[in-house]
Amino acid sequence: MTNLQSEQPVKKHHFFASLRNSFFTGVVVALPIGVTIWLITWFVGMVDTKVKPLIPSHYVPDWVFAIPGLGIIISIVGLWMLGAVASNFFGSRLLRFGENLVARVPLVRNVYKTMKQIVVTMASQKDQAFKEVCLLEYPRKGLWAIGFITSDLKGAPEKHLKEGYVCVFVPTTPNPTSGFLLFIKRTDVKILDMTPEEGAKMIISGGMVASDEDLEKLDEPTPGL
Repeated sequence: MTNLQSEQPVKKHHFFASLRNSFFTGVVVALPIGVTIWLITWFVGMVDTKVKPLIPSHYVPDWVFAIPGLGIIISIVGLWMLGAVASNFFGSRLLRFGENLVARVPLVRNVYKTMKQIVVTMASQKDQAFKEVCLLEYPRKGLWAIGFITSDLKGAPEKHLKEGYVCVFVPTTPNPTSGFLLFIKRTDVKILDMTPEEGAKMIISGGMVASDEDLEKLDEPTPGL
Protein backbone atom coordinates (compact mmCIF):
# COMPACT_ATOMS: atom_id res chain seq x y z
CA MET A 1 0.00 0.00 0.00
CA THR A 2 2.82 2.33 0.87
CA ASN A 3 4.61 1.62 -2.42
CA LEU A 4 1.48 2.45 -4.44
CA GLN A 5 1.10 5.76 -2.61
CA SER A 6 4.75 6.67 -3.22
CA GLU A 7 4.55 5.80 -6.93
CA GLN A 8 1.51 8.02 -7.55
CA PRO A 9 3.24 11.33 -6.60
CA VAL A 10 6.25 10.33 -8.74
CA LYS A 11 4.06 9.68 -11.80
CA LYS A 12 2.17 12.89 -11.14
CA HIS A 13 5.45 14.82 -10.89
CA HIS A 14 6.71 13.38 -14.20
CA PHE A 15 3.38 14.18 -15.87
CA PHE A 16 3.48 17.86 -14.90
CA ALA A 17 7.21 18.07 -15.69
CA SER A 18 6.56 16.66 -19.17
CA LEU A 19 3.65 19.06 -19.60
CA ARG A 20 5.83 22.01 -18.60
CA ASN A 21 8.69 20.96 -20.91
CA SER A 22 6.28 20.60 -23.83
CA PHE A 23 4.85 24.05 -23.12
CA PHE A 24 8.24 25.79 -23.03
CA THR A 25 9.37 23.86 -26.12
CA GLY A 26 6.28 25.18 -27.89
CA VAL A 27 7.15 28.71 -26.80
CA VAL A 28 10.72 28.36 -28.07
CA VAL A 29 9.44 27.10 -31.44
CA ALA A 30 6.52 29.53 -31.82
CA LEU A 31 8.16 32.76 -30.62
CA PRO A 32 10.79 33.12 -33.40
CA ILE A 33 8.19 32.17 -36.02
CA GLY A 34 5.66 34.64 -34.62
CA VAL A 35 8.17 37.49 -34.37
CA THR A 36 9.42 36.82 -37.91
CA ILE A 37 5.89 36.80 -39.32
CA TRP A 38 5.07 39.98 -37.39
CA LEU A 39 8.16 41.79 -38.69
CA ILE A 40 7.47 40.74 -42.29
CA THR A 41 3.82 41.76 -42.00
CA TRP A 42 4.76 45.09 -40.43
CA PHE A 43 7.36 45.84 -43.11
CA VAL A 44 5.05 44.87 -45.98
CA GLY A 45 2.20 46.93 -44.51
CA MET A 46 4.46 49.96 -44.00
CA VAL A 47 5.74 49.87 -47.59
CA ASP A 48 2.23 49.36 -48.96
CA THR A 49 0.98 52.34 -46.96
CA LYS A 50 3.67 54.58 -48.43
CA VAL A 51 3.64 53.33 -52.03
CA LYS A 52 0.00 52.50 -52.81
CA PRO A 53 -1.20 56.14 -52.52
CA LEU A 54 1.25 57.01 -55.30
CA ILE A 55 -0.53 54.69 -57.74
CA PRO A 56 -3.10 56.53 -59.91
CA SER A 57 -6.42 54.91 -59.00
CA HIS A 58 -8.05 55.94 -62.32
CA TYR A 59 -5.91 53.55 -64.35
CA VAL A 60 -5.67 50.62 -61.92
CA PRO A 61 -8.53 48.27 -60.91
CA ASP A 62 -9.55 48.29 -57.25
CA TRP A 63 -8.62 44.62 -56.76
CA VAL A 64 -4.96 45.47 -57.45
CA PHE A 65 -4.78 47.62 -54.31
CA ALA A 66 -5.85 44.60 -52.24
CA ILE A 67 -2.74 42.61 -53.22
CA PRO A 68 -0.45 42.33 -50.16
CA GLY A 69 3.15 43.27 -50.88
CA LEU A 70 2.23 45.34 -53.92
CA GLY A 71 4.27 48.25 -52.59
CA ILE A 72 7.39 46.09 -52.30
CA ILE A 73 6.97 44.77 -55.84
CA ILE A 74 6.57 48.30 -57.19
CA SER A 75 9.57 49.50 -55.16
CA ILE A 76 11.81 46.71 -56.50
CA VAL A 77 10.72 47.36 -60.09
CA GLY A 78 11.16 51.10 -59.61
CA LEU A 79 14.68 50.73 -58.19
CA TRP A 80 15.62 48.39 -61.03
CA MET A 81 14.35 50.90 -63.60
CA LEU A 82 16.17 53.74 -61.83
CA GLY A 83 19.41 51.76 -61.87
CA ALA A 84 18.98 50.89 -65.53
CA VAL A 85 18.34 54.51 -66.47
CA ALA A 86 21.25 55.81 -64.36
CA SER A 87 23.62 53.32 -66.01
CA ASN A 88 23.25 54.66 -69.53
CA PHE A 89 24.77 57.86 -70.92
CA PHE A 90 21.63 59.96 -70.85
CA GLY A 91 20.67 58.83 -67.35
CA SER A 92 24.12 59.54 -65.92
CA ARG A 93 24.10 63.05 -67.40
CA LEU A 94 20.64 63.66 -65.97
CA LEU A 95 21.73 62.35 -62.57
CA ARG A 96 24.78 64.58 -62.58
CA PHE A 97 22.60 67.57 -63.48
CA GLY A 98 20.27 66.77 -60.55
CA GLU A 99 23.19 66.45 -58.14
CA ASN A 100 24.47 69.86 -59.23
CA LEU A 101 21.08 71.35 -58.42
CA VAL A 102 21.01 69.68 -55.00
CA ALA A 103 24.56 70.93 -54.32
CA ARG A 104 23.26 74.52 -54.47
CA VAL A 105 20.73 74.03 -51.66
CA PRO A 106 22.53 74.83 -48.36
CA LEU A 107 21.06 72.26 -45.92
CA VAL A 108 19.97 69.59 -48.38
CA ARG A 109 23.39 69.32 -50.02
CA ASN A 110 25.05 68.37 -46.71
CA VAL A 111 22.51 65.64 -46.00
CA TYR A 112 22.68 64.28 -49.57
CA LYS A 113 26.48 64.33 -49.69
CA THR A 114 26.76 62.55 -46.34
CA MET A 115 24.23 59.85 -47.22
CA LYS A 116 25.82 59.28 -50.63
CA GLN A 117 29.27 58.96 -49.08
CA ILE A 118 28.00 56.40 -46.56
CA VAL A 119 26.23 54.33 -49.22
CA VAL A 120 29.16 54.41 -51.64
CA THR A 121 31.62 53.47 -48.87
CA MET A 122 29.46 50.57 -47.69
CA ALA A 123 28.99 49.33 -51.27
CA SER A 124 32.71 49.48 -52.05
CA GLN A 125 33.73 47.78 -48.78
CA LYS A 126 30.90 45.25 -48.49
CA ASP A 127 33.40 42.38 -48.74
CA GLN A 128 35.67 43.76 -45.99
CA ALA A 129 33.27 45.34 -43.46
CA PHE A 130 32.17 43.36 -40.41
CA LYS A 131 34.36 40.42 -41.37
CA GLU A 132 36.32 40.33 -38.09
CA VAL A 133 34.72 39.79 -34.69
CA CYS A 134 36.86 40.97 -31.81
CA LEU A 135 36.96 41.10 -28.03
CA LEU A 136 37.92 44.38 -26.37
CA GLU A 137 37.99 45.84 -22.87
CA TYR A 138 34.94 48.11 -22.70
CA PRO A 139 33.57 50.22 -21.03
CA ARG A 140 36.44 49.93 -18.54
CA LYS A 141 39.44 47.73 -17.80
CA GLY A 142 38.39 44.29 -16.65
CA LEU A 143 35.11 44.29 -18.56
CA TRP A 144 35.00 42.79 -22.03
CA ALA A 145 32.63 43.33 -24.95
CA ILE A 146 32.19 41.91 -28.44
CA GLY A 147 32.80 44.27 -31.35
CA PHE A 148 33.05 44.24 -35.14
CA ILE A 149 36.09 45.71 -36.89
CA THR A 150 34.69 47.82 -39.72
CA SER A 151 37.82 49.37 -41.23
CA ASP A 152 41.19 50.93 -40.53
CA LEU A 153 41.07 54.40 -39.00
CA LYS A 154 40.85 57.19 -41.56
CA GLY A 155 39.87 60.83 -41.87
CA ALA A 156 40.51 63.56 -39.30
CA PRO A 157 40.92 61.20 -36.29
CA GLU A 158 43.82 59.49 -38.08
CA LYS A 159 45.81 62.74 -37.97
CA HIS A 160 45.64 62.89 -34.16
CA LEU A 161 46.09 59.21 -33.35
CA LYS A 162 49.07 57.02 -34.10
CA GLU A 163 49.10 54.35 -36.76
CA GLY A 164 47.63 50.93 -36.11
CA TYR A 165 44.17 52.08 -35.00
CA VAL A 166 41.00 50.47 -36.30
CA CYS A 167 37.31 51.38 -36.16
CA VAL A 168 35.31 48.99 -33.99
CA PHE A 169 31.52 48.98 -33.79
CA VAL A 170 30.26 47.75 -30.40
CA PRO A 171 26.53 46.88 -30.67
CA THR A 172 24.05 47.04 -27.82
CA THR A 173 21.95 44.13 -26.54
CA PRO A 174 19.38 43.00 -27.65
CA ASN A 175 19.16 45.64 -30.42
CA PRO A 176 22.40 45.41 -32.43
CA THR A 177 21.43 48.24 -34.79
CA SER A 178 22.51 50.78 -32.16
CA GLY A 179 25.87 50.93 -30.47
CA PHE A 180 29.15 52.79 -30.16
CA LEU A 181 31.99 53.53 -32.57
CA LEU A 182 35.38 53.15 -30.90
CA PHE A 183 38.89 53.89 -32.18
CA ILE A 184 41.29 51.35 -30.72
CA LYS A 185 44.68 49.86 -31.50
CA ARG A 186 44.50 46.57 -33.33
CA THR A 187 47.03 45.15 -30.86
CA ASP A 188 44.58 45.88 -28.00
CA VAL A 189 41.80 43.72 -29.42
CA LYS A 190 41.55 39.95 -29.51
CA ILE A 191 40.30 38.52 -32.81
CA LEU A 192 37.71 35.82 -32.14
CA ASP A 193 37.24 32.64 -34.11
CA MET A 194 33.62 33.58 -34.82
CA THR A 195 31.67 34.55 -37.90
CA PRO A 196 29.75 37.86 -37.89
CA GLU A 197 26.51 35.82 -37.76
CA GLU A 198 27.66 33.99 -34.62
CA GLY A 199 28.70 37.28 -33.03
CA ALA A 200 25.31 38.81 -33.81
CA LYS A 201 23.52 35.78 -32.35
CA MET A 202 25.48 36.09 -29.12
CA ILE A 203 24.74 39.80 -28.81
CA ILE A 204 21.03 39.53 -29.59
CA SER A 205 20.52 36.59 -27.21
CA GLY A 206 22.40 38.25 -24.36
CA GLY A 207 25.11 35.57 -24.43
CA MET A 208 22.79 32.54 -24.38
CA VAL A 209 23.42 31.62 -28.02
CA ALA A 210 26.80 31.73 -29.72
CA SER A 211 26.42 29.05 -32.42
CA ASP A 212 23.93 26.70 -34.04
CA GLU A 213 24.87 24.05 -31.44
CA ASP A 214 23.53 26.31 -28.68
CA LEU A 215 20.22 26.62 -30.55
CA GLU A 216 19.97 22.81 -30.68
CA LYS A 217 20.65 22.60 -26.94
CA LEU A 218 17.71 24.91 -26.23
CA ASP A 219 15.41 22.32 -27.81
CA GLU A 220 16.67 19.58 -25.50
CA PRO A 221 14.65 18.91 -22.31
CA THR A 222 16.17 20.07 -19.05
CA PRO A 223 17.72 17.13 -17.14
CA GLY A 224 15.86 16.08 -14.04
CA LEU A 225 12.50 17.48 -15.15
